Amino acid sequence: MLKILILLCLSFASLLAQKDTLILAVENEISRINPAFSEDHDVAIALVFSGLTRFDENLNLRGDLAKSWKISQNGLVYEFDLRDDVFWHDGVKFDARDVKFSLEAFKNPKNNSNLRIRFEELEKIEILNPYKIKITLKNPYPAFLDALSIGIIPAHLLENKDLNTEQFNQNPIGTGPFKFVKWKKGEYMEFRANENYHLARVQTQNLILKHIADPSVAALALKNSQIDAALIESSLLKVFNEDSRFEILREKSADYRALMFNLENEFFKDKRVRLALNYAVDREMIVKNVLYGYGFIATHPLELSWANPKDFKHFEYDLKKAENLLEEAGFSKNKQGLYEKDSKILKFDIYTMSNDPLRVILAGILQSEFKKLGVKTRVITKLAGSFDYSKVDSFLIGWGSPYDPDFHTFNVFTSSSDTHLNSKGWNFGHYHNAKVDESLFKARISFNQEERKRYYKEFIDALSEDPPFIFLVYLDFAFVYNKDIKGIKPRILGHHGVGFSWNIYEWSKH
Repeated sequence: MLKILILLCLSFASLLAQKDTLILAVENEISRINPAFSEDHDVAIALVFSGLTRFDENLNLRGDLAKSWKISQNGLVYEFDLRDDVFWHDGVKFDARDVKFSLEAFKNPKNNSNLRIRFEELEKIEILNPYKIKITLKNPYPAFLDALSIGIIPAHLLENKDLNTEQFNQNPIGTGPFKFVKWKKGEYMEFRANENYHLARVQTQNLILKHIADPSVAALALKNSQIDAALIESSLLKVFNEDSRFEILREKSADYRALMFNLENEFFKDKRVRLALNYAVDREMIVKNVLYGYGFIATHPLELSWANPKDFKHFEYDLKKAENLLEEAGFSKNKQGLYEKDSKILKFDIYTMSNDPLRVILAGILQSEFKKLGVKTRVITKLAGSFDYSKVDSFLIGWGSPYDPDFHTFNVFTSSSDTHLNSKGWNFGHYHNAKVDESLFKARISFNQEERKRYYKEFIDALSEDPPFIFLVYLDFAFVYNKDIKGIKPRILGHHGVGFSWNIYEWSKH
């Protein structure tokens, strides 16, 4: 085994020396390279596939497979003129049939696509000619153009196939800047430049994504010249600060961490308990001592969005206020200094992913903060995917998107997204609030941005009055890379730093 590892390292070291090869560390290894199953923190999907639209470095929408578009005044009809110079990686020409097939596939419940909620409003798709398509919605959906940035999949390869199990998911064909070459599960993915890429000439011939889940291992691999670049945790940056071989790019993100309450827990049914716990956390200390300044205090889920209101309620660190709220709720301290009610001690479990060091640290801090208040907790760490987030008392969650605010609000906070009601919903805590439902639905279908801002303000106010989470911090990411790499451009990143490689087709190593 050791011999194999040594040979693998030597192999990567040999590739690293080549100017036509880039090796990046990525923490997440997906199970299927298919946009239909995107989990919002995938790097590989964006390498292989192109959407109708794309985002530039300022998160402005630009055309990708679509050259241009028109939207009817009522926001229901979209007409797209498509590029006629795009080829799939197998040489077949892209056309409107691929767009129609993809959007219908994403919406089809049989395909179990994570994207289905973004395409629920589709009513009709008409091919006007091979490079012109007309899409009609049932209701206005202002996030639709953002949703169309997801990769289009090939009709000629996937029609009448089961997307869930199709071998295509392990050997994908797209129209993006890189062609899939090889996947050694648990270790790396290999890609080659698409010589027919429609947006630009791809500057690097070979690309390898090396799967490294442990941030300490990624930092060591970068330091030891086994990889070219990686997102590095702020606590590990010290060794790179004085090393002239590397550049450090600090990138803001819409990625937040929070503690999710399960509203089926008897204690959390009373919002005063959830409010009290919000006041019991010193978030400023977390930013300073855990993130080393690489982030800021989180109060709600849209602080990096155009929908962020100027004024909103902050939960200042205030133990006295927390105590008063618990006493209002009928709790009193026992001889051990723990709050109890009707002879039941206020206690609960905090679950987190054992393979995410930051979340483990945050869970431990929360346990300590709640202990100061007089609330007993138990931290339970398990591998991601090994427990049901919807059945635990509380969970150290992470969400966030820099795109339309609908993407990470409607499917997380509305009653209809409760996992009891919707298997593809992300409302794991079974949170139900009529005001939240109403404001998010109105924001979802209004085509007036000022109106949408007002609805999102109502949503944020409702969250602060009846909190489903303890919002903790937003993360900044440090992208550390070999100084010989040119062309890297910063952008506001998404969950787990997704988006750091948004313009990777422009990167080159000199």
